[in-house]
Amino acid sequence: MALKNEGGRKILGNYGLDPKLGKYHRTYCDDCEKAIETKEPVEACPMCGGKNVTFGVFDRIELIKDKKGTKSPKHRPPYIYQVPLGFIPGVGGKTIDKLLNHFETEMNILHELSKDDIEGVVGEKVARYIVNAREGKMQIHSGRWWKLRKSRRMRSKNHPQLDKKIVLKNSLSNTHYV
Repeated sequence: MALKNEGGRKILGNYGLDPKLGKYHRTYCDDCEKAIETKEPVEACPMCGGKNVTFGVFDRIELIKDKKGTKSPKHRPPYIYQVPLGFIPGVGGKTIDKLLNHFETEMNILHELSKDDIEGVVGEKVARYIVNAREGKMQIHSGRWWKLRKSRRMRSKNHPQLDKKIVLKNSLSNTHYV
């Protein structure tokens, strides 16, 4: 009923992960370990000539799409991209624990709280990073960004539900209904 705007029900918001954070968003060269961001899909890396490339989801869609644009119903709210706390610079397990102990949910922290509220718990720098991520001001590089942080523990000690895979699957892909 909510999807069709029937019976007084409707979708209020649609939140999810920015596709650029996906490991396989763009084609990637496994030889020189760089994302390949060309207009046309490629089978060999234009930087090193390597043929060991993983074709990215964005590039697959570009290859098979049959329309120039997308069309959503007028009543559908915009899709709101979000960056999980563990992906934001300066936010590790201890900081996540501190934030969750004060504010209960990652959705509250990412979308509801003022910068002043967050700053009161974790300081100005981290609060600014969180607000920048919320407002889409954080620069995100396509795919395989995780290699830079793979040695960093992404699990929160006191909040095991923040295991990266669980967060992305459950907490951060929420569609809110009335």
